[in-house]
Amino acid sequence: MLKKAIIFLFVVLYLYTLTFDIFLSKTIRLPSPLMFGIPLIALFFKSGEKFLYLKEAIVLLVAEFIYYGIALSNLNDFLVNFLTIIVCLLFFNFFIGKDRGRFIASVSIFFGLLLLSAIIMVLNHMYPAPINQLRSRLIESPIEQSPSGIASFIFTFGYQLAPLVTFLCVSLISFRKSWILKIVIFMACLGFIFLGMQRSVLIAFSLSCLLFLILYYRYKALPVIGLILIFAVVFSKYFIAESSNYDNILSKNERNADENRGNLMTENLNIYANYPFGLMFYGKNWNEVTKYNTVYSGGITSHNAYLMFFTYLGPFLSIMLFLLCYFKFGKVFKTIFHGIRDKKNALLISLFFAFLAASLNALFHNAWLFSANGPTVFLYFATLHLYNQYGYNEVEATEDDPHDHMSEEFNRVSVRPRPLSKSGDVKTHIKIA
Repeated sequence: MLKKAIIFLFVVLYLYTLTFDIFLSKTIRLPSPLMFGIPLIALFFKSGEKFLYLKEAIVLLVAEFIYYGIALSNLNDFLVNFLTIIVCLLFFNFFIGKDRGRFIASVSIFFGLLLLSAIIMVLNHMYPAPINQLRSRLIESPIEQSPSGIASFIFTFGYQLAPLVTFLCVSLISFRKSWILKIVIFMACLGFIFLGMQRSVLIAFSLSCLLFLILYYRYKALPVIGLILIFAVVFSKYFIAESSNYDNILSKNERNADENRGNLMTENLNIYANYPFGLMFYGKNWNEVTKYNTVYSGGITSHNAYLMFFTYLGPFLSIMLFLLCYFKFGKVFKTIFHGIRDKKNALLISLFFAFLAASLNALFHNAWLFSANGPTVFLYFATLHLYNQYGYNEVEATEDDPHDHMSEEFNRVSVRPRPLSKSGDVKTHIKIA
């Protein structure tokens, strides 16, 4: 019992530091992935265990080194990012492995932490001073912007909120929960977005849910989307009237009326046009090419992680690395497309669209997968792990190799025997849900 309690504590601490991007803290002077992640991996490591993510590890290592080590000349960020990513990869491969219980527990803890952060954001509106002190203690870092959740900056909180609200709404439909619960949760999600002052989250949430609704309801999607829009408008007007004393997404728009992200991105494209093969190949960096640019005064960027990646590495190298990293998500999407109404796929669908929302949020900020943003990294490997390990793709295993068999505990998909192969080996076919 004590051993289980200690393991659970380490899992919570590791996921806490990963989710809220805490690498080093004042209390613990060791990198958190090494402090909390490695002991779990070492404890559950089995000799001969199949390593599922060798390709992903190689691609991410190469991409991280090229982008941060060479293009940005920032070896510190390279080491921090790669350590964060590789420990998360090993966590899924060796600690979670084929155990459904550990996977569900890890996902539940992750979204529980995101929900806690959203609740703290709401409380930050009501009790600014004490909640700011609490936020500072929770991340052991000074608070730069308020109101927000467990993060120093509001934009960092957006990477927590985007996957949370998307996961909640998509999962309620995928798991076919009651309409009353769907309405209540949808109202809560709108409230989180409204009070969280997250325009990027609103766009990412809307696009992700719109795609899901079109795939899920097909020709019925139009009236469903119309009803949702009417409900959202009515609820927003009521919410605005009841919470007009608090900072919200509308007041942020008024304060930042002069800010135009479109201008930033357009100017970024102009800079790219001057260096079409990528800044790295011209021996330039962002500060050098924007030194006399009035649009980027103060050292700011275009606030688009993908565009900055494209600008530094050029079209050929950046697109190649991008496709190599996200190629398997095309297969995941294919599985979702063909089985989106199957309840067996509900968790995979929910994780996929949560990851999509976090990725879309990076269109308006600088953090993303390659910068080892905690929620994005977790959802990347959680989605791939669920797809690879637990029977969403076709799995063939022979009796001679026990490591290739699906775990009895996790195997919830239908299994039907295949005839003996010519070699006499008995094979098993996992029917796609």
